[in-house]
Amino acid sequence: MPRLLVVYHTQTGGTAALAERAAKGVATIPEVELVVRHAGDATASDLLSADGLLLGTPENFGYISGMLKDFFDRVYYDCENKVAGRPYSVFICAGNDGTGAMREIDRIVTGLRMKKIHPGVIARRVGGMAGSSRGHLDASDLMLTEELGATLAAGIALGMF
Repeated sequence: MPRLLVVYHTQTGGTAALAERAAKGVATIPEVELVVRHAGDATASDLLSADGLLLGTPENFGYISGMLKDFFDRVYYDCENKVAGRPYSVFICAGNDGTGAMREIDRIVTGLRMKKIHPGVIARRVGGMAGSSRGHLDASDLMLTEELGATLAAGIALGMF
C-alpha cells in the first residue's frame, strides 16, 4: 500500500490544526496509508519508506520553524539521491505572508530532487496583529489544506506522480 508521510511542527496549534485537516483529506483515500509525525520525531526511515511527503510549518521570522529545519538536517544526507522524483507539497501557518517559508522549504527539498505537485497552502492568521501567532485560521484555508491532503493521496494512489 502506498504511504504518505506528513511531517509538521507547531508551536501555538495553528500548524497542528492544518496537519489535522490534511490528514482528514488523506483519510478520504483508503488506498493510501497515512503516517503523521511531529518534525522532532520524524526520521530518515520515515521519509525513505514514504511514497509522498506533505510538510507543515509555522512561519517563524519569515522562515520555517527550527524543528522542521532540524528534520531536514537529520534526514537530508541519508535520503539524498534516494527520494528523487517523489511528490511533495507544503502547508504553512503564517502570521505575515508565508512566502519566505515556502521558498526555503522548496529550496531545501529541491536538493532532494523531489517533485512539487501542488503549489501548497499558505494559511494566514486572521484577527491578530501582522506577524503574530494570534488570531484564527480562516475556514477556507482549512478546507484548502484538507483538499491538498486528498489531492496528494489520490495522485499517489493512482500512480500519477
